[in-house]
Amino acid sequence: MKNFSLFIGLLFTLNCWGATPGNVEKYRKFVDSVANQYQIPSDLILGVGVCESGFGTSKHAKNLNNYFGIRGRYSKVYKTSYLHYDKPEDSIVAFCKLVARKKFYDKLKGNPDPMVWVKALAKAKYAANGRVWTKLVKRGIASVK
Repeated sequence: MKNFSLFIGLLFTLNCWGATPGNVEKYRKFVDSVANQYQIPSDLILGVGVCESGFGTSKHAKNLNNYFGIRGRYSKVYKTSYLHYDKPEDSIVAFCKLVARKKFYDKLKGNPDPMVWVKALAKAKYAANGRVWTKLVKRGIASVK
C-alpha cells in the first residue's frame, strides 16, 4: 500500500511539473467567470487542474480535454473510464458542478480560501490518497498565484 501511495504521489507530482504559466493563463478569464458563478475560488480550480493534468499537458487533457481526471462510464470509443469533453472549458465546468454536488458545498460556497476547499474535497474522498493530493494541490495553488 505504501508503494501505491508513492506511485500516486509521483504521478501527481509529474503532472504538476508539466504545467506552464501559458497553460494556466490561457484559461484564467474563463476560470474566473465560472468560479464567480459557482462561488468557488479560482485558485482552487486552477490548482486542482495543475495537479490533475498539468493544466492541459497530461495525456488525458490532450486526448480527452479532461483537465481534472474526472471519471465516468467506460468509453469504448476512447477505451478509458476518464470522461471525454468537447473542449477544455467543458471539463472546467464539470469540475465545478462536481464540487457543487458535494455535501460541504453549501457551507463553503463563497469562501475565498482555496485551502478550506482542498481539505473538504480530500475529506469527501475526491482523491484516492487525500493526504498526498492535498500537499500537491497546495503546490499547484501556489504555482498559479
